[in-house]
Amino acid sequence: MTYDNAPEAQGWVVYRVGQGILVEDGKVLLSGNRWFSGKPLVWTLPGGRAEEGEGIEEALVREFREETGLVVEPVSLVYVAEARSTARRRLFLTCAFTVRRISGTLGLQPDEAGVEDLRFVSPAELEAYMPSPSIGDPLRRYFEHPGASARYWFFPEYDSE
Repeated sequence: MTYDNAPEAQGWVVYRVGQGILVEDGKVLLSGNRWFSGKPLVWTLPGGRAEEGEGIEEALVREFREETGLVVEPVSLVYVAEARSTARRRLFLTCAFTVRRISGTLGLQPDEAGVEDLRFVSPAELEAYMPSPSIGDPLRRYFEHPGASARYWFFPEYDSE
């Protein structure tokens, strides 16, 4: 079903993204991605875009394994973040879940283009790794308010560079 006012009908590209919050020894796993040639790494939670016909939780598990070598299980929804770029006509709908490690060995995967580093960082370090509000604010709030209900975030315009 499509709607005339849906972003896709207006020439926008919509990405549904699943990300995982894996915390071990008080630190969260981040993925350093090379999104822009010649620019610094962009640090995010491991995960990625859902494929056609794939649920966001399924995409999270698949992408987490592809990026990190770890098999994880989603535990609970922490936040949903909707971020838009009018200039690029892109909409990202990101669902972040706490995850539990099931199996695997953490390491960069040879077939995963773009991911150049994986590291566990303390919540106090998140500002340095994730200064962009649309990427970092929801995760920082999660650590500042443990046990809070899942929250929806809306970023009407983001700077992707």
